Amino acid sequence: MLLPAKTPNLVLRIILPLILLAHQSLAQHTARTSKLTPSVGVSFQRAFVIDDRLSALRRDPDPQSTIIHRLRLGRVVFVIGAATRKSDRPKFWRIAVSRRTRGWIHESALAIPSHAGEDQRVIKLAESTKDGFDRIALCRIIIERFGRSILVPRALLLLGEEADRAAQTLSQHARRRLGEAGGELANASLRDYYMNDTGLDRYNKLGVLFDYNQSTSEYVYEGKAYRELVKRFPDTKEAKLARQHIEADKQKMAREQ
Repeated sequence: MLLPAKTPNLVLRIILPLILLAHQSLAQHTARTSKLTPSVGVSFQRAFVIDDRLSALRRDPDPQSTIIHRLRLGRVVFVIGAATRKSDRPKFWRIAVSRRTRGWIHESALAIPSHAGEDQRVIKLAESTKDGFDRIALCRIIIERFGRSILVPRALLLLGEEADRAAQTLSQHARRRLGEAGGELANASLRDYYMNDTGLDRYNKLGVLFDYNQSTSEYVYEGKAYRELVKRFPDTKEAKLARQHIEADKQKMAREQ
């Protein structure tokens, strides 16, 4: 049976739109994928936020550029490029925060373990900061991200000493909060309330734990950093001081009012 002469035109009118639609869908898929997949040849260097005063993630390498958001201390990012330094502007790193989020950040906000001397920068920040919690976070970066650095014993000692100081401050704040609660402590022991005080939460997330001496109504640092220091670096001057701190904390726990 012979097809009418107009049949080929009819077939083209039906099939051609389908081909164009398929091509458009493929192009859209490719465009979406290209945004999520790193470009060929792009190198990724792991880095960590060490100064959240400079950690604004920006759309462009300019101090006045739009801020996407601010990165927290210790955040892991990947450096994928750098902006050319200008005489009147700081250097910026191009970083990937996630598969979808990229931007520019001040170079001094980051430490890149593969670069020489970065551990020195982190320990200097830890020693100079007036914020005890930030000091602990920075020491953890040295201990966990620069594990072979000669500064690890120093960082462990700093962390432990800051935890001892924090125990005193936390004790004062917890006594005030629980004192204000008055007779509402009948549902559990006083120790239970102290060990669940909200002031401990953010230290717990950093692996810094405290015990509680009910006789003296005070927290005592449980000493993990000191013990690790003595175990890993027993012959260092820092280990000698750590042993003294361990003994002092034992005495605090044994003390009676």
